[in-house]
Amino acid sequence: MEHEHLQHFLNETPLLNFHDASLYTLNENHRWDRQSETERIKSIYEYVRDNITYQFPKKRIQTASEILGEGCGFSISKSILLMALLRLVHIPCRFHGFLIKKEFLQGISDDKLYRKIPGLLVHGWVEALDNDRWIILEGATLPEKFIQEQLKKISVQNGEYNGLGLGVHKLENLLYKWTGKHTYIQRNAILRDFSVFNNPDDFLALFGKELKSLRKYYPSRRQIKKLNKELIIDN
Repeated sequence: MEHEHLQHFLNETPLLNFHDASLYTLNENHRWDRQSETERIKSIYEYVRDNITYQFPKKRIQTASEILGEGCGFSISKSILLMALLRLVHIPCRFHGFLIKKEFLQGISDDKLYRKIPGLLVHGWVEALDNDRWIILEGATLPEKFIQEQLKKISVQNGEYNGLGLGVHKLENLLYKWTGKHTYIQRNAILRDFSVFNNPDDFLALFGKELKSLRKYYPSRRQIKKLNKELIIDN
């Protein structure tokens, strides 16, 4: 596929710093750029999903190279890294931003901590162009191992569920595995849709201007420390 007319979905930005040596080395190690376009999306999606731990970093916004170096992140962080790696291997992608209800965190923290977490949290996912179709990659937010461990704690196995990191319409049909179709993991908790952006930098610039402070929609450092202890899945 020729992508010249989609250059705005391929550009590097301050957050999507895919010319950083660490991202180049990662690509060389995995040889993603030598795969077909669909295989590139699948492989990078699965890498970010399963190799970047689901946790809240102390620094709310990080570059792709910082996220890779730290090895952890929440939905925004993982989206930034995923987009940078996709653009590195010439896969057009865009960012979709939201506000999400905190209900998806029920059960991870104790009630006292849960009550103190902001009621709305900033959220986002990546949409990648595959065979002329935009594919939603929200499933990259949670590692497969994390999901499997949470499912062991849930007594019901079907229907709508919000908690333990999940916000889904149908628990029996979790859409996080790559099949060439949309993946979803926290969509059910979305309250406000900010629509799509060429890159996360543009989203965060608008978000910060309209809502004044990202801090209002992000756990405090003390809350992050406690939350992250509960989000750790032992090997």
